[in-house]
Amino acid sequence: MYEQHATKIQAYSQRSADNMADTVIMVLLSIQQNWLTVGEMLDDVRKTKQDSRFLWRSKKAGYTYIMTHKHKIHSQMMAVINSHKSRDDKALSLMRIFLRVPGLGLPKAGFVCQLTAGLVGCMDVHNIKMYDLDTRVLTLDKNVKSEAKITAKIQDYVKLCHDYGTEFLWNSWCEYLSTKSDKWTDGFHVSEVHYTYLTEEK
Repeated sequence: MYEQHATKIQAYSQRSADNMADTVIMVLLSIQQNWLTVGEMLDDVRKTKQDSRFLWRSKKAGYTYIMTHKHKIHSQMMAVINSHKSRDDKALSLMRIFLRVPGLGLPKAGFVCQLTAGLVGCMDVHNIKMYDLDTRVLTLDKNVKSEAKITAKIQDYVKLCHDYGTEFLWNSWCEYLSTKSDKWTDGFHVSEVHYTYLTEEK
């Protein structure tokens, strides 16, 4: 599933600033929402932009930030991806870039890294329950003034995801979600819509 869909999303996201913005916006829209409805939300945002009824609270702020800074963010992202940094150092740099987006905490910034660069992943509340982990690993207070503490927190999250494996997290989450509604055919279906929501391709 990961090889079939996630790698295509990474290529799509890296192709242009507009594509990357689409990917980040899809992640923003998915916060506290059913994945079955995210495609409809993304279509609405593409049509009505900042006036979309699906952009509320921090989602609207995140949308505005992405649309304002998408070219700079894409340039920074590609510089990191094409650098000679280690996998973990690339992940740390990308997490810092995407954590600046209003509304994105560690799990969703990690999700963006997964969708754009094949790094990190979304260790959300479902994963935490499945793997019996401490929920505190998901929390990051962006107002903390200690840069060292913020860096350590991000590094801990990156290590957790990379220890499980970015591909493993993708595949296991898709399989898990497919059991939560009979509208999903299987895990492959869940994986596929991540790509089709963005591109409308099969």
